[in-house]
Amino acid sequence: MDAPSNRDLSAACIWATAMVAAVAVTDSVLLRALLGVPMVLLIPGHTLLRAIGVRTRSLPEHLAYAVGASLAAAIAGGFALNIIGFLTPLGWAIWLWAVTLGTSLVTAWRRETFDLPPWPRPTGLRPWHGAAFALAVLITTGAYALAVRDESSQQQFKYVALWMLPPANAGAARLAVGVRSAEAQTQRFDLEVTLNGQPLAIFRSLTLVPGSTWTREIPVPVLATTQKAEARLYRPEDNRLYRSVSALVPGS
Repeated sequence: MDAPSNRDLSAACIWATAMVAAVAVTDSVLLRALLGVPMVLLIPGHTLLRAIGVRTRSLPEHLAYAVGASLAAAIAGGFALNIIGFLTPLGWAIWLWAVTLGTSLVTAWRRETFDLPPWPRPTGLRPWHGAAFALAVLITTGAYALAVRDESSQQQFKYVALWMLPPANAGAARLAVGVRSAEAQTQRFDLEVTLNGQPLAIFRSLTLVPGSTWTREIPVPVLATTQKAEARLYRPEDNRLYRSVSALVPGS
């Protein structure tokens, strides 16, 4: 195989490697999209066609086959990644990289390739054709940039939920206290529970990761009269009150 026939395969492998690096080291949606869309829709299919020796008569035909082959490789990758539990952005990137690199190596090993179909010669183009194409590109990229900006600027409401109530099957002699974190990062809290203003239970340095829930059941002495229980949640770094809830403990 002569050197010019390998240039497209070399470029495909370089592009695939750059995509894996981008997914591994950055969370940039724009960079991942710029490198990932061609990998999903075109590049693996192109190298796959070269590897199995499919000859096409025109560039549009080759591109159509390449898009279909790329989508087929992506679908197969979805099944494979789901089976091994690696259905993540990095898993997708590694799969597409492996397909591209593997088919490129197969093509180089076979030493039998077909020349790519020639680029079609543009005929009958007018300046307004170019202007329309440029306008379409501008609208598309502008819409995508706005979508990326809106997604990055959207702020979800972050909170910590605190509750206290008698358990369903424990009668009035026990209180259930719970804390659930929906914060963006791990937080630490101190929790104090009082009964009629007197300390009942204290929990220090509760570490809650995002999405985690902490619960406890606290025995409560039952008196003849109704008692008021209160739970207060503090931030240990400044000892400021963060949440407070109360509940009534019925008398016997």
